[in-house]
Amino acid sequence: MKSIKNFLTVFFFGLCTPAMLFAQQEAGIKIVRGASDTVYSSKITIVGVAAPQSIITVNGTSVKQYKTGSFGTEVSLNEGLNTIEIKALSPSGEYTKSIKTFYKSGFQPAKPALNSYYPGRVLVTKQGAYLNYGAGKDRLGGAKINFLDEGIRMAVIDSVENLYKVRLSESRYAYIPKEYATFTQFGTTPPKSLTGSWSVSPVGKVDVVRIGLEERLPYIVREELEPSRIVLDIFGAECNTNWITQYTNLSAIEYVDLNQVDGDILRVVIKLKDKYSWGYKVAYSGNSLTVSVKKSPVPELKNLVIGLDAGHGGSASGAVSPSGLIEKELNLSMVYILKEELEKRGAKVVLSRSEDKDVSMAERKEIFEKENIDLLISVHCNAGGNPLNPLGTSTYYKHIEYRDLAETILKRLLEMDINSFGLVGNFNFSVNAPTNYPSVLVETMFLSSLPDEEKMADPEFRRDLMKRVVKGLEDYLAKVKKSIK
Repeated sequence: MKSIKNFLTVFFFGLCTPAMLFAQQEAGIKIVRGASDTVYSSKITIVGVAAPQSIITVNGTSVKQYKTGSFGTEVSLNEGLNTIEIKALSPSGEYTKSIKTFYKSGFQPAKPALNSYYPGRVLVTKQGAYLNYGAGKDRLGGAKINFLDEGIRMAVIDSVENLYKVRLSESRYAYIPKEYATFTQFGTTPPKSLTGSWSVSPVGKVDVVRIGLEERLPYIVREELEPSRIVLDIFGAECNTNWITQYTNLSAIEYVDLNQVDGDILRVVIKLKDKYSWGYKVAYSGNSLTVSVKKSPVPELKNLVIGLDAGHGGSASGAVSPSGLIEKELNLSMVYILKEELEKRGAKVVLSRSEDKDVSMAERKEIFEKENIDLLISVHCNAGGNPLNPLGTSTYYKHIEYRDLAETILKRLLEMDINSFGLVGNFNFSVNAPTNYPSVLVETMFLSSLPDEEKMADPEFRRDLMKRVVKGLEDYLAKVKKSIK
């Protein structure tokens, strides 16, 4: 009998434990996460506890409550002051709790450390910043390395005309245009950080690598072939990463690894599943560095969003031939032919300009990024050289992973009775600089060449050129399809 009583006592207390534990804490609603005065993200996670078997609503929306009494949800915020109202209808009564949260959009960098003994100057990057290898220059500017996110501090070594020479690490330096940086307060120290935990997870159309850091550090990124992988060097980072959580349902990334290649340089290696890359983007989310790698779409034109860029426009006429052919006009006419041919095959087309107007390089890139294009083709006419010689056509790429795209299109163009001016790599053209998507620049023919000019004056020749571009693109997609595992 005594053992039966003991059993019933334990059983009774087991049933009552969640409710009794909550009663011991406090009656009504307890918020354990999300009661923040000011946030810089457009969403906030609310986690709370109420008496078990309550009906929970947050801003009028029903929220699941677990047997423990806990509940949680994500709430979208508007710019400025937000009031979040939580209600719990429990067996003992109805309770309400309000949270006031102020949402400020945009990145708010942590205040950098000040050290009155630090002798040098430190700058911080603005939106649109990028690094150059050296202080050289030509008509397209110095040789670019990659873009950088805003809010990254770097020590200044020297000033060279319109560039600052900056220290990335003890053994590495680069250059940044002065227009994309501003000086920090005297005594600000350059950043350094231990690395924290990582995660690699699928998020919509991308796989995302998230690397925990204490501060925003400068980085250099590149993609390599055979094996296909993204290599990211983070400067000022010391490894303190003891686990990397990698989800098993990744589509673009096979695995990630790290290597402390120098005392203040951490190398991140992201092995890709497929031979052909569809783009990636490096950016900070708070102080976490993220690499978003696009999943391969079905490689058929009917499934793709193609960006088309008609070079020049408005006050930028481009090249003008001896007889008066104007490049900006020819470029736009050829882009419309491309648009027509691609749409016949089911592709969606996004234009950087649809009429004769000025569109900056920054605006063109913004248009294509906003529309989340899968691939970019920029159309131009060339100029220079001996006007008596037929100089021909050429294609250009910036990043090695898009060489095959440029080469495949060039091969189709050369089936016509025209000369080859070559396949040009590491081309320092701003529209081709983003790594977000494959891109190619087609320099159709030389308007300065009399034989080339004669061909370009013929509308049917220009139409044939653009049809060859589309055939080259189809050839490339066939290669991609064949390579997919």
